[in-house]
Amino acid sequence: MLIDWILIVSVLAPALYMAGRATRRMAIRRPGGAVDCSMRHDGDGRWRRGVAAYRTDQLCWFSSHGVGLRPDAAFDRRGMQLVARHDGDDDDAGRPVVVRFETGAGCDPVWLAMSSDALTGMLAWLEAGPQYWFS
Repeated sequence: MLIDWILIVSVLAPALYMAGRATRRMAIRRPGGAVDCSMRHDGDGRWRRGVAAYRTDQLCWFSSHGVGLRPDAAFDRRGMQLVARHDGDDDDAGRPVVVRFETGAGCDPVWLAMSSDALTGMLAWLEAGPQYWFS
């Protein structure tokens, strides 16, 4: 009897975990465009895998290992400016393109590693943003 319960739990727990991760990923991607994207902050050598999701005025980044539906990092669309780009290698999260963005006043720059198609989409999203007029 105890062995039956141990077997049931050992099969059911990983299945529920995988179903939860798949559901979270679908919920993150549902509102609009989203791409696989690794991120690291300036001065930090550690890449973190995740998903970048485009919202109206923000780029939201979600860690692949997170469990919540709130972004781990969010960058204001108006403050993002591409300042560097180079081809990636294995040290750069294994992604073909690595870009450095300034993210606004008082914020540290961020490095994003993604596919070249994802970068094209991100740059189009940045350029297509609404125009803001300051008086």
